[in-house]
Amino acid sequence: MPAPSTRLMVIPAMLVPHIPLPRLELLSEARTRGAECVWGGERLTIETAIDLGKHVDDGFSWFPRACLRCTRSAVRAARDTHPDRCTECKGLAALCDTRRALHELLRELRR
Repeated sequence: MPAPSTRLMVIPAMLVPHIPLPRLELLSEARTRGAECVWGGERLTIETAIDLGKHVDDGFSWFPRACLRCTRSAVRAARDTHPDRCTECKGLAALCDTRRALHELLRELRR
């Protein structure tokens, strides 16, 4: 059995804007610097954290990270609600590149 990865998983930058984050002013300092899951508040390590990229709000830089469970939930919600905001995703057969990428990311997070 292969050794577990000690590499921080990173969400592709093109998908990050499609995954809603909590409002910055509602978050603790530990959540804004990535020590705790931005959604659930669980303590994170390099082995458990998923990097959600650098964000800048009103000149304040913050670095949200999340646990696998919360990231799966957020990506699933983003994928499922994307068609409501996308003119390319109307109908069951029409999938834009973003929705397809969100779906592939969700599959990767299930492994």
